[in-house]
Amino acid sequence: MQGCDPYIVQANLNDASRLADVLADGFADDPVMNWSLGSPKPQKLMFSLLARHIYLPRGAGTLLSENGEDKAACLWLYPEQSKDLSLVPTLRIAASVLRHSGVGAVTRTIELDADLEKLHPKVSHVYLFAIAVAARFQGKGLGKKVIAPMLHYCDANGLPAYLENSKARNLSFYQGLGFEVLEEYHLGPGCSPLWRMQREAVAG
Repeated sequence: MQGCDPYIVQANLNDASRLADVLADGFADDPVMNWSLGSPKPQKLMFSLLARHIYLPRGAGTLLSENGEDKAACLWLYPEQSKDLSLVPTLRIAASVLRHSGVGAVTRTIELDADLEKLHPKVSHVYLFAIAVAARFQGKGLGKKVIAPMLHYCDANGLPAYLENSKARNLSFYQGLGFEVLEEYHLGPGCSPLWRMQREAVAG
């Protein structure tokens, strides 16, 4: 790394904890995730286990670092790859949610994941699971930089990208990258909506 230019790397399994640190920081105020999990506290373990067991082996992730600090992260899943999680990490996540937020949060989290999985597009697509910029580095254009490798992959392979956006203020960010709203989806009492969004590949 030279000067202050952001340095983007493709993450590997050894980077799962680093990815989780950034994602948990960026999602700490996420209304849908906090409604589901009941607290931001289980997020770091959850992101770490999902990165290690699902998204890095079956998809890809990027980390954006600058001056020795991880500032942005992104995880996505390649087409036709399963989101199924094996028993041991599933139990670890459930135990963490139960400890911090109770059985109701465990139930909400399981039901939310199942409901959203059913709504995925039927056509082959890349699934953007999570993108975040650490809270104190937001507003500097780092989100566009860390998502760029995924969008390049989609365009090079003629694939749409799909995501669930859980913050209204991020709508313009995704729309600026070519995503369009498919549906404003309401999850349950006391939870703000999320927006299902899709971006078509851009021909080179």
